[in-house]
Parts: sequence; structure tokens; C-alpha cells
Amino acid sequence: MKTVETLLWILDKFDNNGKMMFDDDKIQQNIDFVHSLGLKCDSVGWNKLSLQSKQADEILTTIEVFCKKSGFKARGYYSKSYTDYTSDWFVLEPGTFKDNTLCDYVEYENDQGERIGMSSIRAYHELHASPKWWGNDIYVPERFRDACVRHNITDVDFFWVKDKGKYKAEQYFYLLGNRQIPAIAVRRGGEIMFDRKTVEDIGGHLPRIADIFYDIKISLQDCYLENEMPDCMIANAFFPRTYLAGGQNRFLIHKYFANILLNERAISSNDLFPAMIVKEVPGGYSVEKTSVQERPSAEFFKKSIQEYESLKSTERPSRAISEKEALSVLRSAKSERKGDFRKSISKELIPVVLSSDYSRILPYYKIANGGYLSDEYELLSYEEAVVENSAFAEALNKEEQLEEKLHGLVFAKCIDGDKVLLGANGNVFRFSHEVPEVTEEWNSLAQFFVDAVSES
Repeated sequence: MKTVETLLWILDKFDNNGKMMFDDDKIQQNIDFVHSLGLKCDSVGWNKLSLQSKQADEILTTIEVFCKKSGFKARGYYSKSYTDYTSDWFVLEPGTFKDNTLCDYVEYENDQGERIGMSSIRAYHELHASPKWWGNDIYVPERFRDACVRHNITDVDFFWVKDKGKYKAEQYFYLLGNRQIPAIAVRRGGEIMFDRKTVEDIGGHLPRIADIFYDIKISLQDCYLENEMPDCMIANAFFPRTYLAGGQNRFLIHKYFANILLNERAISSNDLFPAMIVKEVPGGYSVEKTSVQERPSAEFFKKSIQEYESLKSTERPSRAISEKEALSVLRSAKSERKGDFRKSISKELIPVVLSSDYSRILPYYKIANGGYLSDEYELLSYEEAVVENSAFAEALNKEEQLEEKLHGLVFAKCIDGDKVLLGANGNVFRFSHEVPEVTEEWNSLAQFFVDAVSES
């Protein structure tokens, strides 16, 4: 097991009245100081420092000396997490719904006049069926629910989220836990720590940082106590909305059932994160009791499933995204974010691309020969794509864990290092950089471009 410490920090300056200064000169001093350390920062001077860096101690000393001489004060956020450990449990890590997925508010009423309400969705906007956050709650696609039903998993219940979209789409369910984790070990991000004993108990670089920084907030990875884990396949740790900032609702899946879900493609490996299970409470942590999640009555559950089954029996058209629509979306994105895109492909390269396997991407290259489709996806230029594809093919030939031979052309990449490939039949898929598997898939180039741009 390895410990990972990170410090997000900035320098503050105060006027004679004790008011924090935000003028341009102060900001420039911040930026200049960060640059003098050989580091990068944002537009006002925030820097994210890996405390595993060989220069970390030297940088902290330089910050301390500068603050004493200049009158600046250091402020930041310290976080500590763990890697390279094995676990019998995985935390379900949802994504988020797209903005255009959320629809209007819907109320359910039972025979006694009781009401509950939640937003409805247009599910067809979610091109990738995967667990999603929605406020304080977690929602899962029907493939997840179907797998639980097939394997007689009663640790969770499912309440259908009303789909008001006119197109056929995979449905979503509000996930509620039946097997509670009574307490977990936490130290969440909004806390300012001045207790020296706690600082010393956490250890690492924190005691040194606490000596230098006038304001330091601490966030530690949640830990789950071995003797608090229930005997089940899916366990739930819930905190009310009033709890400290961070994910207030956690579902843990035992590795036995997690493997089943992965094998049946009910979830992907990106949806799971190994849970830190400990025998004793780590230093600096506190044990917090969980709460029982409020839930609809059995009658409401029954009504929601009846409505779900009614919708499933109704024939709805599939939404097909045309190339014309995708090109229009790409043009609009380039017009709105000119700095994120390159110029269109040169006339000299057009016949080269036409005679290559990349010819199907040419209409998109004619708008932008590379650029950031969103924070998540980067379209590679034709020249970059050819180089990346060659390196990827070579690495793939050495891969021993891939069950089926992969056929595709790399034309885009993701912020985490995943590759996006165009398949032989015109489909598009995302290939993980961590494990040799396809984690997402699109029916066409048009669908990929529209979806990728909407990630902005």
C-alpha cells in the first residue's frame, strides 16, 4: 500500500485592516512566485503540489521563507489517499447526468393521498448506461437492476425514474440500500484542523505544512471498518445532506458480485474503486455513524415498477444522429471555443486522408484537424492519429490479456489516457489505458462527436 499526499495551495496577502487583497499586483506576485519554483499555476496563483515529489520539502521551505520576508500567508487544502492495495469491496463511483437529461418534476401519489416527488429524465440523452449521481443520490441503469434480479440480490431496492423522452433508451432506477454499514472512518474536506494531536496522528507532510500555513483544510480518503461490514453483496453507507461536503451516499459492492457485474457488462471497471477496509481506525480519523436513507413506501415502489413495465411495452423510435447534425455541433463548438480547436485540414492532406483508413473522419477534419471536443475528449489531428495508432497497434500486439483481437483506428484520446477508436463497422469505442477492455461504445462517428462535445 502506498500513501499519496497532495497539497493545493495559494498565497494570501492582507491590508492594514486585515482584509484579504485581490488586486492585480498581488495576483501577479503570486504567479511569479509559483513560477520561480519551477511550477505551474492557474490565473490567480493556485498550484497543486504532489508531496511525493523529491522537491516537496524544499518547496515548502521556500514558501515558509518567502512568507516571513514578504508578509504573505500560505493557505491550502491537504489530501491523503492510498493506492496499490487489494480489497474485498469496491465503492460504486457514479458519473453525472448531462444537463439536458434532467426534465421536469414529477409527483407520485398513493391511495392514502401521500405524495413523493423527483425529477423525470429524457433518458435518450445518456448514450452510455452507467451509474449516475443526482444530488445526494445514486441512480443505476436497468442493466444493473436486471443483473441484481437475475442473481437474486435483495440488498438493494430500485425505484424507477420516469422517462419523458420520446426516443427508446435504457432506463434508470433510484438505488436504495437494504444493508447498512453502521459507521465509517472519515475526515472530510471542509474541516480546518488546529488540533496538533490530530495533525501529528495524520502524519506525513501535514505537521510541516501546519507549521507554515495559516489555514489548511484536510481531506482523507474514507476508510471502512472491517468489523462494521455486513455479510452481503451490496452494502450502503448514507449520510444526510447536512453532513460535511463530499459524497454523502456510498454503495459498496463485494468483489464476488462486482466480478459478475463486470462479466455481464452491467457496469464497467471505471465505475468501481477499491474500498479501503481497515481493522483499526487510522490516526487522525473520526468514526461517524451513518443514517437510514429515507425511502418511498412499498406502494410507491410497486407503482413505479408498473409504470416502468408499461413504458417498456410501448414501442418508441430510436434516435439516430446524422452526420449533418454532428458536423453542425462541431462547427458550433469551434465557433464558441476557437482557442480549443485547430484549423481545418490542409488541402494538400485531403487526398492523403481520402486514400487512407481515416477517410470516414475527413468531414470532421475539414472543420478542425484536431482540438479539444470537451474537457474529457481530444480529437487528434490526422498526423497525430497516425502516429498514435501505430504505437497503439504495437502495444496491443504485446497484450496477453485481451480475449478478442481488437480492430480499430485511434483518432481521439481521453484526459486519463484512454484511446478512442473507430471500428471497422463504423462504430466508435473507448479503450481503457488501465485494463485491456472496451469501456464505452457509440454506434457511429456522428453519435460520438455529439456526445463528446456535450461533455463540455
